[in-house]
Amino acid sequence: MYDREALLAAVDLAALADDLLGGHVGSQRSPMWHCPNPQHAQTGRTPPLSIFHSHQGEQRWRCHGCGDGGTAIDLVVACKGGSVRDALGYLAGRVGHHDHSIDWTPTGRSAMSRRPVERGCRDREGLQRYVDECAATLWEPDGRAIRRWLTNIRGIPADVLEENRIGADLGSRRQDRPAGMPRALGAVLPTISQGQVVYAQIRVPHPAPGRPRYMNPTSDLAPNPRVTRMRPVECRRPEVIVTEGAIDALSAATAGYRAVGVLSAAYGDEAVAVALARLPQPLVLALDADEAGQAGADRLTALLETRGRTPVRLDIREGDLNDAMRRSDDWPTRLDAAVEQATSAQRSVGASLER
Repeated sequence: MYDREALLAAVDLAALADDLLGGHVGSQRSPMWHCPNPQHAQTGRTPPLSIFHSHQGEQRWRCHGCGDGGTAIDLVVACKGGSVRDALGYLAGRVGHHDHSIDWTPTGRSAMSRRPVERGCRDREGLQRYVDECAATLWEPDGRAIRRWLTNIRGIPADVLEENRIGADLGSRRQDRPAGMPRALGAVLPTISQGQVVYAQIRVPHPAPGRPRYMNPTSDLAPNPRVTRMRPVECRRPEVIVTEGAIDALSAATAGYRAVGVLSAAYGDEAVAVALARLPQPLVLALDADEAGQAGADRLTALLETRGRTPVRLDIREGDLNDAMRRSDDWPTRLDAAVEQATSAQRSVGASLER
């Protein structure tokens, strides 16, 4: 039996990150590391992961690009796999609490996929107020630039934006925000559950080179729910389209589909599969066409199949669902045809296997 608190207090998280993540960039006062999540595309010059102390004094890490984070235990699991108990044993060996080799190889499957979804928002009223104010700002004269980016460049209709309470944050000098919400100018993409705001991202329309496009709240304000639902103004189809992120989910809603956007870069996260498996509607995966997106679709398909759900997978050749929508003259018809084709192909495969 390991003393979790004693182990975490004894571990130097920065030194552990150097060993597991390949060293840091920047000064000793402000070091940054690459995210351990292999599905998080990290194209910027500055790595997105930092280390900090929580309000309780516990050392923690967080990726500012995808939102993953946790304690030293979570970092070991993310980098080496195995269970939480394996990670505790590794840390115990590292700090000399037990004779346990640090050249350990896990005996079990990764526990990252079994990590439960965090719940609860520290300032629900503040977050709700922030989203409501930003939703109103989008339609004011000062919100014109962000509104045009959403409607003219990304192709999302005004009624779909209104239906999903999409907003505009004009920056910290113009917009009050709850503690833990990033100070950034951009489109506000809320996650709404049972009529209440539980999470919100800011999508920066034109980020500087090497800077992230999505800005996420701190986990103590609003833990990442892993998925966000986007609703069509009028639901035309029974399927639920599963996408990478909120913009693609809004694109599916534009065509009259219920949509779920995966917010975590860990598309194979079991928490995502659990949330999707609970939905009664047919599931259609429309993750990005790149290698990371297709690998994520493979893992998510496998996790769903273990729960008795076999999703249909769309073949998206344009890059992502929003790209496909912007290049289409009749988006609802085109998406309907793609869903029908993928569904028919899946039925044909199933029929051949039964013979």
